[in-house]
Amino acid sequence: MRKRNNIFLGALLVAIGAIFLGYNYDIIKFDYSFKQVAAFWPVLLILAGLAVLIHERKSFYNPVTALLVAFAIPLAIYNAASDGVDEIKGELENEFNFDFDNEDWESDKKEWREGIRSNMDSGDRIEQDFDLPYKNEIEKVKLKVGGGAAEFHLGESKENVFEAKTLLNAGSYQISEQTDGNFQDIEFEMKNRKNKSFNFGDNNHNEIFLMLNKKPIWQIELGIGAGDLEFDLSDYKVEDLEIKTGAAAIEVKLGDKVKEMKVDVESGVAKVNIAVPEGVGCEIKMDGALNSKDFDGFRKEENSYYRTDNFKTAEKKIFIDVSSGLSSVTVDRY
Repeated sequence: MRKRNNIFLGALLVAIGAIFLGYNYDIIKFDYSFKQVAAFWPVLLILAGLAVLIHERKSFYNPVTALLVAFAIPLAIYNAASDGVDEIKGELENEFNFDFDNEDWESDKKEWREGIRSNMDSGDRIEQDFDLPYKNEIEKVKLKVGGGAAEFHLGESKENVFEAKTLLNAGSYQISEQTDGNFQDIEFEMKNRKNKSFNFGDNNHNEIFLMLNKKPIWQIELGIGAGDLEFDLSDYKVEDLEIKTGAAAIEVKLGDKVKEMKVDVESGVAKVNIAVPEGVGCEIKMDGALNSKDFDGFRKEENSYYRTDNFKTAEKKIFIDVSSGLSSVTVDRY
Protein backbone atom coordinates (compact mmCIF):
# COMPACT_ATOMS: atom_id res chain seq x y z
CA MET A 1 0.00 0.00 0.00
CA ARG A 2 2.91 2.34 0.73
CA LYS A 3 4.13 1.76 -2.84
CA ARG A 4 0.69 2.71 -4.15
CA ASN A 5 0.82 5.98 -2.17
CA ASN A 6 4.25 6.79 -3.56
CA ILE A 7 3.03 6.18 -7.12
CA PHE A 8 0.00 8.37 -6.53
CA LEU A 9 2.10 11.18 -5.04
CA GLY A 10 4.66 10.97 -7.84
CA ALA A 11 2.00 11.00 -10.55
CA LEU A 12 0.33 14.01 -8.95
CA LEU A 13 3.59 16.01 -8.83
CA VAL A 14 4.43 15.08 -12.43
CA ALA A 15 0.97 16.14 -13.62
CA ILE A 16 1.08 19.47 -11.78
CA GLY A 17 4.60 20.20 -13.00
CA ALA A 18 3.72 19.32 -16.59
CA ILE A 19 0.66 21.56 -16.55
CA PHE A 20 2.54 24.60 -15.21
CA LEU A 21 5.45 24.00 -17.61
CA GLY A 22 3.07 23.84 -20.57
CA TYR A 23 1.29 26.97 -19.37
CA ASN A 24 4.55 28.94 -19.04
CA TYR A 25 5.58 28.04 -22.59
CA ASP A 26 2.06 28.58 -24.04
CA ILE A 27 1.72 24.87 -24.91
CA ILE A 28 -1.30 24.72 -22.65
CA LYS A 29 -3.64 27.72 -22.44
CA PHE A 30 -6.22 28.31 -19.77
CA ASP A 31 -9.29 30.46 -20.13
CA TYR A 32 -9.53 30.54 -16.34
CA SER A 33 -8.00 32.99 -13.92
CA PHE A 34 -6.22 31.90 -10.76
CA LYS A 35 -9.25 33.03 -8.79
CA GLN A 36 -11.47 30.64 -10.77
CA VAL A 37 -9.03 27.80 -10.22
CA ALA A 38 -8.86 28.57 -6.47
CA ALA A 39 -12.63 28.03 -6.24
CA PHE A 40 -11.99 24.27 -6.70
CA TRP A 41 -10.08 23.99 -3.42
CA PRO A 42 -12.72 21.59 -1.94
CA VAL A 43 -11.70 19.05 -4.60
CA LEU A 44 -8.28 18.86 -2.96
CA LEU A 45 -9.93 18.03 0.37
CA ILE A 46 -11.92 15.26 -1.31
CA LEU A 47 -8.74 13.82 -2.80
CA ALA A 48 -7.06 14.13 0.61
CA GLY A 49 -9.89 12.14 2.14
CA LEU A 50 -9.57 9.46 -0.55
CA ALA A 51 -5.84 9.28 0.15
CA VAL A 52 -6.65 8.53 3.79
CA LEU A 53 -9.09 5.77 2.79
CA ILE A 54 -6.62 4.02 0.50
CA HIS A 55 -3.76 4.33 2.97
CA GLU A 56 -2.81 0.96 4.45
CA ARG A 57 -3.30 2.24 8.00
CA LYS A 58 -6.14 4.61 7.15
CA SER A 59 -3.94 7.32 8.61
CA PHE A 60 -4.45 11.01 8.08
CA TYR A 61 -0.71 11.53 8.49
CA ASN A 62 0.48 10.39 5.09
CA PRO A 63 2.45 12.32 2.42
CA VAL A 64 -0.35 12.52 -0.15
CA THR A 65 -2.93 13.89 2.30
CA ALA A 66 -0.43 16.34 3.74
CA LEU A 67 0.45 17.65 0.27
CA LEU A 68 -3.18 18.05 -0.80
CA VAL A 69 -4.19 19.80 2.42
CA ALA A 70 -1.13 22.06 2.11
CA PHE A 71 -2.40 23.12 -1.33
CA ALA A 72 -6.04 23.40 -0.22
CA ILE A 73 -5.54 25.73 2.76
CA PRO A 74 -3.94 28.72 0.95
CA LEU A 75 -6.37 28.30 -1.97
CA ALA A 76 -9.31 28.36 0.44
CA ILE A 77 -7.97 31.52 2.11
CA TYR A 78 -7.41 33.18 -1.27
CA ASN A 79 -10.89 32.17 -2.45
CA ALA A 80 -12.53 33.57 0.69
CA ALA A 81 -10.60 36.82 0.34
CA SER A 82 -11.52 37.04 -3.35
CA ASP A 83 -15.21 36.63 -2.53
CA GLY A 84 -14.93 39.58 -0.16
CA VAL A 85 -13.13 41.60 -2.80
CA ASP A 86 -15.79 40.68 -5.39
CA GLU A 87 -18.46 41.98 -3.05
CA ILE A 88 -16.62 45.27 -2.69
CA LYS A 89 -16.04 45.47 -6.45
CA GLY A 90 -19.73 44.77 -7.05
CA GLU A 91 -20.58 47.71 -4.84
CA LEU A 92 -17.95 49.70 -6.71
CA GLU A 93 -19.61 48.87 -10.04
CA ASN A 94 -23.09 49.73 -8.79
CA GLU A 95 -22.39 52.64 -6.49
CA PHE A 96 -19.24 54.29 -7.78
CA ASN A 97 -21.31 56.80 -9.67
CA PHE A 98 -20.95 60.18 -8.06
CA ASP A 99 -24.22 61.88 -7.25
CA PHE A 100 -24.14 64.94 -9.46
CA ASP A 101 -26.64 66.62 -11.74
CA ASN A 102 -25.88 65.15 -15.15
CA GLU A 103 -27.98 67.78 -16.96
CA ASP A 104 -26.02 70.62 -15.35
CA TRP A 105 -22.74 68.88 -16.14
CA GLU A 106 -23.60 68.33 -19.81
CA SER A 107 -24.86 71.91 -20.07
CA ASP A 108 -21.63 73.25 -18.56
CA LYS A 109 -19.52 71.18 -20.97
CA LYS A 110 -21.58 72.35 -23.97
CA GLU A 111 -21.30 75.98 -22.93
CA TRP A 112 -17.58 75.62 -22.35
CA ARG A 113 -16.97 74.03 -25.73
CA GLU A 114 -18.98 76.78 -27.40
CA GLY A 115 -17.09 79.47 -25.51
CA ILE A 116 -20.05 80.65 -23.44
CA ARG A 117 -18.16 81.11 -20.18
CA SER A 118 -20.20 83.87 -18.61
CA ASN A 119 -23.35 81.74 -18.35
CA MET A 120 -21.80 79.16 -16.05
CA ASP A 121 -23.10 79.27 -12.50
CA SER A 122 -20.08 79.51 -10.23
CA GLY A 123 -22.16 79.69 -7.05
CA ASP A 124 -19.88 80.57 -4.15
CA ARG A 125 -16.88 79.00 -5.86
CA ILE A 126 -13.60 80.70 -6.73
CA GLU A 127 -13.41 81.26 -10.48
CA GLN A 128 -10.18 81.51 -12.50
CA ASP A 129 -9.43 81.70 -16.22
CA PHE A 130 -6.15 80.83 -17.93
CA ASP A 131 -4.90 80.83 -21.51
CA LEU A 132 -1.62 80.44 -23.37
CA PRO A 133 -1.41 81.63 -26.99
CA TYR A 134 -0.59 79.16 -29.74
CA LYS A 135 2.83 79.54 -31.35
CA ASN A 136 3.28 78.28 -34.91
CA GLU A 137 6.74 76.89 -34.19
CA ILE A 138 5.46 74.56 -31.45
CA GLU A 139 5.21 70.93 -32.59
CA LYS A 140 5.06 69.07 -29.26
CA VAL A 141 3.55 70.03 -25.89
CA LYS A 142 3.96 68.36 -22.53
CA LEU A 143 1.07 69.12 -20.17
CA LYS A 144 1.11 68.30 -16.48
CA VAL A 145 -2.17 68.75 -14.61
CA GLY A 146 -2.28 68.31 -10.84
CA GLY A 147 -5.37 68.70 -8.74
CA GLY A 148 -7.43 67.46 -5.86
CA ALA A 149 -11.04 66.34 -5.93
CA ALA A 150 -12.91 67.67 -8.95
CA GLU A 151 -14.79 67.03 -12.17
CA PHE A 152 -12.45 67.34 -15.15
CA HIS A 153 -13.86 68.33 -18.57
CA LEU A 154 -12.14 68.62 -21.95
CA GLY A 155 -12.82 70.79 -24.98
CA GLU A 156 -11.01 72.23 -27.98
CA SER A 157 -9.14 75.54 -28.22
CA LYS A 158 -8.62 76.82 -31.75
CA GLU A 159 -6.77 80.05 -30.98
CA ASN A 160 -4.72 79.14 -27.91
CA VAL A 161 -2.55 76.12 -27.25
CA PHE A 162 -4.10 75.76 -23.79
CA GLU A 163 -7.06 77.24 -21.95
CA ALA A 164 -8.57 76.47 -18.57
CA LYS A 165 -11.38 77.57 -16.34
CA THR A 166 -11.58 76.50 -12.69
CA LEU A 167 -14.49 76.66 -10.27
CA LEU A 168 -13.22 75.73 -6.80
CA ASN A 169 -14.51 75.66 -3.24
CA ALA A 170 -11.09 76.58 -1.90
CA GLY A 171 -7.56 77.03 -3.09
CA SER A 172 -6.48 78.13 -6.54
CA TYR A 173 -4.57 76.97 -9.60
CA GLN A 174 -1.36 78.31 -11.03
CA ILE A 175 0.20 77.89 -14.46
CA SER A 176 3.80 77.90 -15.64
CA GLU A 177 5.24 77.48 -19.12
CA GLN A 178 8.63 76.98 -20.74
CA THR A 179 9.49 76.84 -24.43
CA ASP A 180 12.56 75.20 -25.91
CA GLY A 181 12.62 75.39 -29.71
CA ASN A 182 9.56 73.50 -30.98
CA PHE A 183 8.80 72.00 -27.55
CA GLN A 184 6.55 73.57 -24.92
CA ASP A 185 6.25 72.45 -21.31
CA ILE A 186 3.09 73.49 -19.43
CA GLU A 187 2.35 72.84 -15.74
CA PHE A 188 -1.12 73.51 -14.40
CA GLU A 189 -1.46 72.65 -10.72
CA MET A 190 -3.25 73.60 -7.53
CA LYS A 191 -1.49 75.91 -5.08
CA ASN A 192 -3.45 74.55 -2.13
CA ARG A 193 -4.40 70.85 -1.97
CA LYS A 194 -5.66 70.83 1.61
CA ASN A 195 -9.27 70.81 0.45
CA LYS A 196 -10.17 67.16 -0.10
CA SER A 197 -13.97 67.55 -0.22
CA PHE A 198 -15.85 66.47 -3.31
CA ASN A 199 -19.56 67.22 -3.10
CA PHE A 200 -21.65 66.63 -6.21
CA GLY A 201 -25.28 67.51 -6.66
CA ASP A 202 -25.07 71.28 -6.26
CA ASN A 203 -23.09 74.26 -7.50
CA ASN A 204 -20.46 73.91 -4.79
CA HIS A 205 -18.36 71.10 -6.23
CA ASN A 206 -14.99 71.63 -7.90
CA GLU A 207 -14.89 71.75 -11.70
CA ILE A 208 -11.90 72.02 -14.03
CA PHE A 209 -12.54 72.85 -17.71
CA LEU A 210 -9.54 72.29 -20.01
CA MET A 211 -9.24 73.21 -23.67
CA LEU A 212 -6.40 71.95 -25.86
CA ASN A 213 -5.30 72.81 -29.39
CA LYS A 214 -5.41 69.88 -31.82
CA LYS A 215 -2.37 70.89 -33.87
CA PRO A 216 0.61 69.85 -31.69
CA ILE A 217 1.57 66.39 -30.46
CA TRP A 218 0.62 66.04 -26.79
CA GLN A 219 2.25 64.37 -23.80
CA ILE A 220 -0.30 64.54 -21.00
CA GLU A 221 0.19 63.77 -17.32
CA LEU A 222 -2.91 63.89 -15.12
CA GLY A 223 -2.61 63.65 -11.35
CA ILE A 224 -5.99 63.80 -9.63
CA GLY A 225 -6.95 62.86 -6.11
CA ALA A 226 -10.57 61.90 -6.55
CA GLY A 227 -13.48 62.75 -8.75
CA ASP A 228 -14.68 62.30 -12.30
CA LEU A 229 -12.73 62.59 -15.55
CA GLU A 230 -14.24 62.25 -19.01
CA PHE A 231 -11.84 63.02 -21.88
CA ASP A 232 -12.49 62.49 -25.58
CA LEU A 233 -8.98 62.46 -27.04
CA SER A 234 -9.93 60.78 -30.31
CA ASP A 235 -9.17 63.89 -32.40
CA TYR A 236 -5.94 64.80 -30.58
CA LYS A 237 -2.41 63.69 -31.41
CA VAL A 238 -1.59 62.17 -28.03
CA GLU A 239 1.77 60.43 -27.80
CA ASP A 240 1.82 59.75 -24.06
CA LEU A 241 -1.00 59.74 -21.53
CA GLU A 242 -0.37 59.17 -17.84
CA ILE A 243 -3.20 59.11 -15.30
CA LYS A 244 -2.58 58.84 -11.57
CA THR A 245 -5.56 58.83 -9.26
CA GLY A 246 -6.82 57.60 -5.92
CA ALA A 247 -10.59 57.14 -6.04
CA ALA A 248 -12.12 58.26 -9.31
CA ALA A 249 -14.36 57.45 -12.24
CA ILE A 250 -12.31 57.76 -15.42
CA GLU A 251 -13.58 57.57 -18.98
CA VAL A 252 -11.14 58.17 -21.85
CA LYS A 253 -11.63 57.79 -25.59
CA LEU A 254 -8.38 57.38 -27.53
CA GLY A 255 -7.75 58.04 -31.20
CA ASP A 256 -5.47 57.03 -34.07
CA LYS A 257 -3.71 60.29 -34.84
CA VAL A 258 -0.21 59.05 -33.96
CA LYS A 259 1.71 55.94 -34.96
CA GLU A 260 2.31 54.82 -31.38
CA MET A 261 0.65 55.85 -28.14
CA LYS A 262 1.57 54.88 -24.59
CA VAL A 263 -1.02 55.01 -21.82
CA ASP A 264 -0.15 54.48 -18.15
CA VAL A 265 -2.89 54.30 -15.53
CA GLU A 266 -2.17 54.08 -11.79
CA SER A 267 -5.21 53.98 -9.54
CA GLY A 268 -6.29 52.97 -6.07
CA VAL A 269 -10.04 52.37 -5.96
CA ALA A 270 -11.34 53.47 -9.34
CA LYS A 271 -13.67 52.75 -12.21
CA VAL A 272 -11.67 53.03 -15.45
CA ASN A 273 -13.18 52.89 -18.95
CA ILE A 274 -10.91 53.23 -21.99
CA ALA A 275 -12.09 53.13 -25.62
CA VAL A 276 -9.63 52.39 -28.47
CA PRO A 277 -10.23 52.40 -32.26
CA GLU A 278 -10.73 48.99 -33.90
CA GLY A 279 -8.17 49.69 -36.61
CA VAL A 280 -5.38 50.23 -34.09
CA GLY A 281 -3.42 47.32 -32.61
CA CYS A 282 -3.62 47.42 -28.83
CA GLU A 283 -1.71 45.72 -26.02
CA ILE A 284 -2.76 45.81 -22.36
CA LYS A 285 -0.51 45.02 -19.42
CA MET A 286 -2.60 44.60 -16.29
CA ASP A 287 -1.03 44.48 -12.82
CA GLY A 288 -3.04 43.89 -9.68
CA ALA A 289 -4.75 40.64 -8.69
CA LEU A 290 -7.69 42.25 -6.90
CA ASN A 291 -9.18 43.99 -9.93
CA SER A 292 -12.12 43.22 -12.15
CA LYS A 293 -11.39 43.55 -15.85
CA ASP A 294 -13.37 43.46 -19.07
CA PHE A 295 -11.26 43.48 -22.23
CA ASP A 296 -13.71 42.79 -25.03
CA GLY A 297 -11.95 41.99 -28.31
CA PHE A 298 -8.64 41.08 -26.65
CA ARG A 299 -7.02 37.71 -26.17
CA LYS A 300 -4.85 36.64 -23.26
CA GLU A 301 -1.16 36.28 -24.11
CA GLU A 302 1.65 35.66 -21.66
CA ASN A 303 1.16 36.56 -18.01
CA SER A 304 -0.65 39.88 -17.48
CA TYR A 305 -0.69 40.74 -21.22
CA TYR A 306 -3.71 41.04 -23.52
CA ARG A 307 -3.61 41.89 -27.25
CA THR A 308 -5.99 42.49 -30.12
CA ASP A 309 -5.82 40.08 -33.05
CA ASN A 310 -4.42 42.81 -35.32
CA PHE A 311 -1.68 43.88 -32.90
CA LYS A 312 1.25 42.58 -34.95
CA THR A 313 -0.04 43.70 -38.33
CA ALA A 314 -1.52 47.10 -37.45
CA GLU A 315 0.45 50.17 -38.56
CA LYS A 316 -0.63 52.11 -35.49
CA LYS A 317 -0.42 50.76 -31.95
CA ILE A 318 -1.60 51.68 -28.47
CA PHE A 319 0.18 50.31 -25.39
CA ILE A 320 -1.87 50.43 -22.18
CA ASP A 321 -0.24 49.74 -18.81
CA VAL A 322 -2.65 49.52 -15.87
CA SER A 323 -1.51 49.23 -12.27
CA SER A 324 -4.38 49.28 -9.78
CA GLY A 325 -5.13 48.33 -6.24
CA LEU A 326 -8.86 47.61 -6.25
CA SER A 327 -10.44 48.83 -9.47
CA SER A 328 -12.86 47.99 -12.23
CA VAL A 329 -11.08 48.32 -15.58
CA THR A 330 -12.81 48.13 -18.97
CA VAL A 331 -11.19 48.50 -22.39
CA ASP A 332 -13.55 48.58 -25.38
CA ARG A 333 -13.00 48.93 -29.11
CA TYR A 334 -15.09 51.25 -31.24
